[in-house]
Parts: sequence; C-alpha cells; structure tokens
Amino acid sequence: MNKIKEFARLLGGFFYDPHLACASCGADLFEEGYFCPACKDTLPFHRGSVCSKCGRDAGEYPVCAECKADMPSFDRARSVFSYEGAVVGMIRALKTGRRYLAEVFGGEMAKIAAAQFADAELVLFVPMTKRAEKRRGYNQARLLAERVCALTGLLLAEDALVKTRETGEQKELSRRERKKNLAGSFRVHRRALCAGKRILLVDDVLTTGATASAAAEALFRAGALRVDLLTAASVPQKRENRRK
Repeated sequence: MNKIKEFARLLGGFFYDPHLACASCGADLFEEGYFCPACKDTLPFHRGSVCSKCGRDAGEYPVCAECKADMPSFDRARSVFSYEGAVVGMIRALKTGRRYLAEVFGGEMAKIAAAQFADAELVLFVPMTKRAEKRRGYNQARLLAERVCALTGLLLAEDALVKTRETGEQKELSRRERKKNLAGSFRVHRRALCAGKRILLVDDVLTTGATASAAAEALFRAGALRVDLLTAASVPQKRENRRK
C-alpha cells in the first residue's frame, strides 16, 4: 500500500488522495485531517507567541529583533509552520510537482485566515513571471490562495498583481541585496480593484520578507488600505536574534 502511495506521489499527486495518508510521513490516516497524531505533535507548527509583525517565533515580544532592524512593508504576516525539519521537504515537493500538497498547506492556512484575516476584502498571491510559471507548470502561491479562498469564502483577485521581470535565485543574497534585486519587479494590474481595500497576500514561504515587502509596496502605491501576508511556512530567525 505504501509503495502505491509513493508511486502516486511521483506522478505529481494527480491520483493521490491526501486524506488517506499523512502528508508528512505517509502513515495511514484514521481520522480527519492531513497529519497523523505523531506528526501533529512533532511538526514545527507555530504554537506559541510570535512576532506581531512577521509572525515568526520571536525571542522578543511584541516585535522581533529582525523586524526592529528592518521593518517589513506589509502590515502583518502569519504562517502555519516554521520552515525546518519535514516541512522543508514538503515545501520543496509542492514546488516540484506534488500539487496535492497545496490542499494540505492551504487547509491549514485557511484556519489562520478565518481566525485572523476574516475582514480581508481581497486575496492576492505573489505572482511569477509568465516564463517562470510556464517553466514550472504552475504557481504554487496561486494554488494555495485558491484553496484558502475555497475554504473561507474570501474573494480571490486573479491577475491583480503581476511580476514584471525575472529576479533570479535569491537564496545566497542578503536582505539588502534581495531588496535591491526586487525593486520595481511588481506592478498592480487592477489598481481600481485594490484601492482602499484590505488585502491578504498569499505565498508559500516567508524568508527575509523582501519579496512580500516589494509586493506590498506596489499595492500601497495603488491605494491599498492594508496588506497582510499569509504563508505556509516562515524561515526561522537567526539564532543570535532569537536570544536577544
């Protein structure tokens, strides 16, 4: 049975039912949800106090040291998981063909959306360039946003935000370098729709916050009233900042 499930995963998740097996370890599920009891206990869910700005586990409250040093442009961010352990592999799998994981992550994200962002008037997702999306075959942020909206009833504004140019890999770039690399890379296509609105922006991972900040800045220039961010996971703060 496990071999069949793994074969289905390798096919990109088109025939895999995430309700039958734990999305993390593959164990059979005998209750509602996407994770077995063991993974529910061990996966790095954000369960405690978090930074009121970036939503990551913080050594200081209400605002963490990283946000104090370089305040993000968005109003608030929240995420389901810390980007570590098994979650890293799940996010990578979502980006490399296992689209069914958008249902898993999106289901957990919808709980946060309903609890903390229920007054959002529009849901947008961080876009990719057309070339990048064609290369991958889909935009995982869009899949997550669609799932969140399907479960919460929030309104998805498709193609309201566009990415105007390729920005390349940013893994090795510093926060400052990322900001410079992303400057001017987002444009609001439907300005009248976004003006005066409370917007919930969806993405897969919050790393330094540079991408979401660049997108938020474009939305604020278009007249958005508020821009909040919801992601599946967020990269933990540097350990030295956690201790401050």
